[in-house]
Amino acid sequence: MKMKLNDVLVLNDTLKSIIDNDKDLKIDVLFKFRLLGIMKNLEAPVANFDIIRNEKIKEYGTEDENGNIAISHDDEDAIAKFTDDLNKILLSEVEINIEKLNVNNVFGAGVPAEYLVRLYPIIKE
Repeated sequence: MKMKLNDVLVLNDTLKSIIDNDKDLKIDVLFKFRLLGIMKNLEAPVANFDIIRNEKIKEYGTEDENGNIAISHDDEDAIAKFTDDLNKILLSEVEINIEKLNVNNVFGAGVPAEYLVRLYPIIKE
Protein backbone atom coordinates (compact mmCIF):
# COMPACT_ATOMS: atom_id res chain seq x y z
CA MET A 1 0.00 0.00 0.00
CA LYS A 2 1.28 3.48 -0.83
CA MET A 3 0.90 6.34 1.63
CA LYS A 4 2.35 9.81 1.95
CA LEU A 5 5.09 9.81 4.55
CA ASN A 6 3.22 12.44 6.56
CA ASP A 7 0.25 10.04 6.83
CA VAL A 8 2.60 7.23 7.87
CA LEU A 9 3.99 9.41 10.68
CA VAL A 10 0.47 10.32 11.87
CA LEU A 11 -0.54 6.65 11.74
CA ASN A 12 2.56 5.62 13.69
CA ASP A 13 1.87 8.23 16.39
CA THR A 14 -1.76 7.09 16.59
CA LEU A 15 -0.79 3.45 16.98
CA LYS A 16 1.78 4.38 19.61
CA SER A 17 -0.84 6.39 21.54
CA ILE A 18 -3.34 3.53 21.45
CA ILE A 19 -0.76 0.99 22.58
CA ASP A 20 0.73 3.25 25.28
CA ASN A 21 -2.74 4.00 26.69
CA ASP A 22 -3.90 0.37 26.57
CA LYS A 23 -4.23 0.11 30.36
CA ASP A 24 -6.85 2.86 30.31
CA LEU A 25 -8.50 1.80 27.04
CA LYS A 26 -8.71 -1.97 27.61
CA ILE A 27 -8.01 -2.77 23.95
CA ASP A 28 -8.84 -6.26 22.69
CA VAL A 29 -5.65 -8.36 22.91
CA LEU A 30 -5.84 -9.68 19.33
CA PHE A 31 -6.46 -6.18 18.00
CA LYS A 32 -3.48 -4.85 19.97
CA PHE A 33 -1.36 -7.63 18.47
CA ARG A 34 -2.40 -6.53 14.96
CA LEU A 35 -1.59 -2.89 15.78
CA LEU A 36 1.88 -3.88 16.99
CA GLY A 37 2.46 -5.74 13.71
CA ILE A 38 1.43 -2.69 11.69
CA MET A 39 3.68 -0.48 13.80
CA LYS A 40 6.60 -2.83 13.15
CA ASN A 41 6.06 -2.41 9.40
CA LEU A 42 6.15 1.39 9.77
CA GLU A 43 9.53 1.40 11.55
CA ALA A 44 11.74 1.78 8.46
CA PRO A 45 10.12 4.90 6.93
CA VAL A 46 9.76 6.51 10.38
CA ALA A 47 13.42 5.82 11.22
CA ASN A 48 14.57 7.07 7.81
CA PHE A 49 12.62 10.31 8.29
CA ASP A 50 14.20 10.79 11.73
CA ILE A 51 17.67 10.37 10.22
CA ILE A 52 17.02 12.96 7.51
CA ARG A 53 15.38 15.40 9.97
CA ASN A 54 18.37 15.15 12.32
CA GLU A 55 20.80 15.67 9.43
CA LYS A 56 18.90 18.78 8.35
CA ILE A 57 18.89 20.14 11.91
CA LYS A 58 22.68 19.75 11.94
CA GLU A 59 22.94 21.36 8.50
CA TYR A 60 20.81 24.42 9.25
CA GLY A 61 21.23 24.68 12.99
CA THR A 62 23.92 26.02 15.27
CA GLU A 63 25.55 24.41 18.26
CA ASP A 64 25.13 25.97 21.70
CA GLU A 65 27.63 25.94 24.57
CA ASN A 66 26.27 22.56 25.75
CA GLY A 67 26.80 20.91 22.40
CA ASN A 68 23.10 20.88 21.48
CA ILE A 69 22.24 21.76 17.90
CA ALA A 70 19.06 23.67 17.10
CA ILE A 71 17.71 25.95 14.42
CA SER A 72 17.22 29.42 15.81
CA HIS A 73 13.69 30.84 15.62
CA ASP A 74 15.32 34.08 14.48
CA ASP A 75 17.01 32.48 11.46
CA GLU A 76 14.12 32.68 9.00
CA ASP A 77 16.27 31.55 6.07
CA ALA A 78 17.38 28.37 7.86
CA ILE A 79 13.83 27.63 8.99
CA ALA A 80 12.52 28.09 5.44
CA LYS A 81 15.18 25.76 3.97
CA PHE A 82 14.63 23.17 6.72
CA THR A 83 10.85 23.27 6.21
CA ASP A 84 11.18 23.05 2.43
CA ASP A 85 13.51 20.05 2.65
CA LEU A 86 11.26 18.19 5.09
CA ASN A 87 8.07 18.98 3.19
CA LYS A 88 9.54 17.33 0.10
CA ILE A 89 9.97 14.16 2.11
CA LEU A 90 6.70 14.40 4.02
CA LEU A 91 4.70 14.73 0.80
CA SER A 92 6.47 11.85 -0.93
CA GLU A 93 4.84 8.44 -1.15
CA VAL A 94 6.30 5.38 0.49
CA GLU A 95 5.35 1.75 0.10
CA ILE A 96 4.33 0.04 3.31
CA ASN A 97 3.44 -3.60 3.67
CA ILE A 98 0.44 -3.78 5.98
CA GLU A 99 -2.80 -5.67 6.01
CA LYS A 100 -5.76 -3.35 6.46
CA LEU A 101 -7.88 -3.73 9.57
CA ASN A 102 -11.38 -5.15 9.26
CA VAL A 103 -13.99 -2.53 10.11
CA ASN A 104 -15.91 -4.97 12.35
CA ASN A 105 -12.78 -5.73 14.39
CA VAL A 106 -11.87 -2.06 14.76
CA PHE A 107 -15.21 -0.85 16.07
CA GLY A 108 -15.49 -3.68 18.58
CA ALA A 109 -11.96 -3.35 19.94
CA GLY A 110 -12.45 -0.54 22.46
CA VAL A 111 -10.66 2.19 20.49
CA PRO A 112 -11.94 5.74 21.16
CA ALA A 113 -13.40 7.74 18.26
CA GLU A 114 -10.51 10.23 18.26
CA TYR A 115 -8.18 7.40 17.22
CA LEU A 116 -10.61 5.77 14.80
CA VAL A 117 -10.56 8.84 12.56
CA ARG A 118 -6.77 8.60 12.27
CA LEU A 119 -6.93 4.84 11.59
CA TYR A 120 -9.35 5.34 8.69
CA PRO A 121 -6.71 4.96 5.92
CA ILE A 122 -5.94 1.39 7.08
CA ILE A 123 -9.51 0.19 7.69
CA LYS A 124 -11.27 -1.97 5.12
CA GLU A 125 -14.96 -2.74 4.97
